[in-house]
Amino acid sequence: MANGQSSAPSGDSHVHTRNETNPLLKPFNNAPAVEQASSRLCEDDTLESLLDHEPHSLTSTSTWKAESWLLLSYALPLIGTYLLQYFYSVVTIFVAGHIDSDALAAASIGVTTMTIIGYAIFEGMATALDTLCAQAFGLGNLTGVGLHVQKMMLLMVIVGIPIGAFWLSSPWVLALFVKQERLAHMAGRFLQISLIGLPGYASFEALKRFVQAQGEFNSSLVVLVVCAPVNIFLNWLFCFKLDWGLGGTALAAALTNNLRPILLVATIFTWNRWTLQCWGGFSRNVFTRWGPMIQLSTAGSVLNLAEWFAFEVLTFSSSYISTKHIAAQTILTTCSVLVWHIPFSTAKRVIIFYGVLFICIGIFDGILLFCLRHIIPKFFSDDAEVQAIAARTMPFVALFQLIDAIIAGCSGVLRGFGRQAICAWVAFPVNYLGAVPLALWLELGSPNLQLVGCWTALQGGMVVIAVVELAALKIMNWERCVEDARLRV
Repeated sequence: MANGQSSAPSGDSHVHTRNETNPLLKPFNNAPAVEQASSRLCEDDTLESLLDHEPHSLTSTSTWKAESWLLLSYALPLIGTYLLQYFYSVVTIFVAGHIDSDALAAASIGVTTMTIIGYAIFEGMATALDTLCAQAFGLGNLTGVGLHVQKMMLLMVIVGIPIGAFWLSSPWVLALFVKQERLAHMAGRFLQISLIGLPGYASFEALKRFVQAQGEFNSSLVVLVVCAPVNIFLNWLFCFKLDWGLGGTALAAALTNNLRPILLVATIFTWNRWTLQCWGGFSRNVFTRWGPMIQLSTAGSVLNLAEWFAFEVLTFSSSYISTKHIAAQTILTTCSVLVWHIPFSTAKRVIIFYGVLFICIGIFDGILLFCLRHIIPKFFSDDAEVQAIAARTMPFVALFQLIDAIIAGCSGVLRGFGRQAICAWVAFPVNYLGAVPLALWLELGSPNLQLVGCWTALQGGMVVIAVVELAALKIMNWERCVEDARLRV
């Protein structure tokens, strides 16, 4: 990924050449540019010249060291962004864990439901912008970037209506699935309050793609750095000073979610006005050509739901063991998702190099969780039994990270080429015809492995997904991917 720059690219460098090693790179200033007066799509012969040209500086003279530095310099701001964005859920779980075990269990159900029927859908939809905005910018269709973002925000409004209705009715819906009625009511109330921040969360997902497609990653990172202490302060004020309990932490997160897009727009109009090169104003074209947007959004959302709904099912299933096990599962899931946000960017030409890097990241994440298995649970809960259950299961969560990192790398490549559907078609049947039923049997059935069985089954499913996605990359028709990109933009 690219570091943010303080000035816009020169007028004759709006088009990427093939020196781009990631869908979100900015054009290199020293790369030969293709003359293009308008912001419309390149002609076929121009596109061919772009694809056939490959600068000497990034091919024959490229080194492992240079590629490592390139990846790190582009990825670090993005890694920081995703870690800080998930930090809000960590704060919520932390605060709930220090109220009592019931609050921690209810927060687990609430956050998981909120993620599955809400955040995961919006994040999956936003992956369409990873493809469309990056490809529009790369082909010189600058105002197309802003147009795609407008379409996405309108689509998110439409999708947000049924999601909001579900959150409002969640106390009654959750009571049908959660064994403890009190926990269902607490989690439902948590979701109702969290609804206040849903518009802010969705719009931030779309707006940050607007600047990231232009290679500006620091804006969203700065916004999250500013909002993090605000979130912590509001949690302290509402939960402990005003004694609002679990509802207080939901309100703190919701208000902070609404603050994020406001600050991001402010940074665009103050320090990063050059990114407005991709904003062509509001246009009636926002109501046309929704096909690619809906197709990619659906695939991205199905992929996210295929992965995250498995956690939802297993979180609910742990309620049939005990409240302590729900609390422990919350700690394990939080740790797993937190370290998962580290491996999240890839490319094509050096795919073997990136594959090795993702494996190293997965090993590092796993070793970290294993070594801290007795320390991390104490951070989230004061209950000794909850700590013991989490520590006992943490080694299996640690092993899970290696496989998950490989899948993150494969999915990143497929997403960059607009092949989210492959990931979705693989993940959905593997998880729900294999991994989840096996997890429920190992957890609640005759083996009675409880949370260990849950995570063991998930690992088996992840191995199958990783193998299939690697095979898909091996046989992928790269020329067809390029042609599809041209048609989408």
